[in-house]
Amino acid sequence: MFDNIDDRLKFLLGLTAAATAKYLAVYWLRRKRQDRFELVGTVKELICYPVKSCKGVYVDEAECSKFGLKVEGITDRHFMVTRDNGRFLSQRQEPTMALISVKVMGTEIELSAPGMVPLKLSSNIQKTRYNLSKVAVWDCNTQGLDCGDAAGQWISKYLGKPGCRIVFCSPDLERRKFINETKPWFTRTLETDYSGYADWATYLFLTTASLEALNKQLKKPLTMKSFRPNIVIDGTDAFEEDGWEEVIIGDKVQMRCLSACDRCLLTTVDPEKGVKSEDGEPLKTLQRIRGSVPPYDKYNECVFGINAAPDVCGTVQVGDPVYAIRKIK
Repeated sequence: MFDNIDDRLKFLLGLTAAATAKYLAVYWLRRKRQDRFELVGTVKELICYPVKSCKGVYVDEAECSKFGLKVEGITDRHFMVTRDNGRFLSQRQEPTMALISVKVMGTEIELSAPGMVPLKLSSNIQKTRYNLSKVAVWDCNTQGLDCGDAAGQWISKYLGKPGCRIVFCSPDLERRKFINETKPWFTRTLETDYSGYADWATYLFLTTASLEALNKQLKKPLTMKSFRPNIVIDGTDAFEEDGWEEVIIGDKVQMRCLSACDRCLLTTVDPEKGVKSEDGEPLKTLQRIRGSVPPYDKYNECVFGINAAPDVCGTVQVGDPVYAIRKIK
């Protein structure tokens, strides 16, 4: 029937048919993937940590941004305390950082600590050649804007450690690609995954059932504060999150589960007292009950919670439903 149609039209018809077939195939694959999501629980808590290793801010609603959970104008772990050489400080070295409270006030935060006058810090810092600093999170060299001498003196006095500074990761600075900070096991990171001053990934999920299972093994039960998740999920089985591949929260936000979170000495800091436990708990028990999870067991790591990165950003609320795709075994 196309004998009288010139070759050019035939070519265009062929391209149209090929494009249509490709669209339908992609649509079918996406639809099939969407059908794999199942309801696994609800959001119980949302916690933003504006200053790395300081107290978290609990909210009922937040923005899941590409760079971390955002509350008003402040993004998760975009402020950081450093030594005089620019290397980060955390509760691992300074456990009393656990007692520094953070209040979010628009584009400002206020820090409070025992025996200290509150300190206000702004996120509206203009980059200059004088305040641009070279800083490091673990083995990753990055940048920060120095928050000034008053902030440096405040944190140095509180920690009893001269030369400390507070820096801010402003939007116009270099961002860390955490795909470059490799783990010895496979992770589902992409070139487009960035973070501020988080240890690694921008988000951490933990479930109430997993904490309850751990607490049954401990002499002294702990709260979520010891493990610093951003999103706490209720209604699951214990450690069910190990098997998640992707997660949808509410009606929009979608995240990739990258890998389980390997745990360290920071978990041994009492978040209410700012001191490390003398018996090495809960890390000792985590090693016993969570130290045989593959593939992390090959590296003598115990894991608790899931690191994630956002693919579709948006607003999340406490009470939002959580859907997950489970890994195919």
